[in-house]
Amino acid sequence: MSRRSKRADPKSGRAEPKSGKAERRQPPRRGPAPLPEVMLARRPAGAPPAVTRAEPAPPQPLPASDVEAAPVASKRAARIIGAPATVDDSELERRHLLSRLLESEGPAAVTRAANAYRKGGFAFPEEQAVQLKLLEHHDEAEVCAALGVLTALLDEQAPIQLPVFEQRLKRLEDGAEEAETRARAAELRRVLRT
Repeated sequence: MSRRSKRADPKSGRAEPKSGKAERRQPPRRGPAPLPEVMLARRPAGAPPAVTRAEPAPPQPLPASDVEAAPVASKRAARIIGAPATVDDSELERRHLLSRLLESEGPAAVTRAANAYRKGGFAFPEEQAVQLKLLEHHDEAEVCAALGVLTALLDEQAPIQLPVFEQRLKRLEDGAEEAETRARAAELRRVLRT
């Protein structure tokens, strides 16, 4: 065999036989990679910080006429902070019952929540959200009172939740038992359309 017919092994310089499978060497196994070194660096005492903060603008000098009237303020001036107002138990109960009324869904739940609020000895606030909920009450006297309050409120402010408002008024106009409630609902519905 000539030299050209044999392949040379580049590592050993020896020629491999052409016939048969070439002998493959497995690369030597490496150990686990070393963990990176963690270094803590401290900024020298005289070096400025990397992030600069915007300094407040210097105060503008006051005109001479205002200097006597302006109080002298320093960074260490005492500040009086009022203690939070304590809320008594009846106010907490009122807030709880009102939130229960506002979160209730459906006529039965609204009626229960409104009756509990009334039983607590509280008057309903003259707010659109509360009065709008009261339109779902089973008692038509409560509904009629809510319609009166809503009529007064709509003179001062724009209606909230307009589609819901119109839907409840339409239901009252069509299905209320008393003629006075139907008439008030129809009148308020005409006001909403204009």
